[in-house]
Amino acid sequence: MVRYMKEIEILPLEMRKLGLTEKEVRVYLAALELGYTSVQEIAKKAQVSRPTAYEIIKSLGKKELISQSKEKKRRYFTAQSPDNLLGILKRQKKELEEKEREFIRIIADLRDKYNLGDKREIKVYQGKGGLAILLDDFLTTHSKKIYVLAGDNKIWPIRQRKAAYKKIKKRLGQIEVKELINKVAFKETVIIYDKVIILSSQKTGLLIENKTVVNLIKSLFLLIGK
Repeated sequence: MVRYMKEIEILPLEMRKLGLTEKEVRVYLAALELGYTSVQEIAKKAQVSRPTAYEIIKSLGKKELISQSKEKKRRYFTAQSPDNLLGILKRQKKELEEKEREFIRIIADLRDKYNLGDKREIKVYQGKGGLAILLDDFLTTHSKKIYVLAGDNKIWPIRQRKAAYKKIKKRLGQIEVKELINKVAFKETVIIYDKVIILSSQKTGLLIENKTVVNLIKSLFLLIGK
């Protein structure tokens, strides 16, 4: 019994994590307990004023948590199934994904603004952390044509490659990916997009941003792939 009461007390706090306000939680729980009822009863149960209850009910209606109906010119309200709370999570997830895409675009714009075109240097990254930075950079690409020379599948396994392509495709839409695997006696992995990443088995990576060098490596890749 004590455990049950504690769960009842914690429940409103847990629901607040979904982005609901304290009063929204109170109104929803009141409606859930009362069933088919009037705004007056909900307001009384939730301990809020009638106008406040009505505004909150409209807000919860938009979130598909409360529905309304009319009977003899009076409005009655019914709390929807708690399963609909998943809809809030899905909307939050979608909003986060949209924000992530926007931040990726902003980061890319900042990089373009504060780098100096063909004067960019070749950067060296080492260790797991360094390689993670390189692959994160790849995920921000705006290039819809991606070329990969995988000399050693252990460096960047196919499962990880496919997961990366899927993320980029989700952000950009249709993309073209061309892979060459063990085509030449080359142990490193080369990723060509609007930049070039070279990964070695010694957990060392290079990031090449110089457009002249990038275009040269891309031309060599296309020549090998013929």
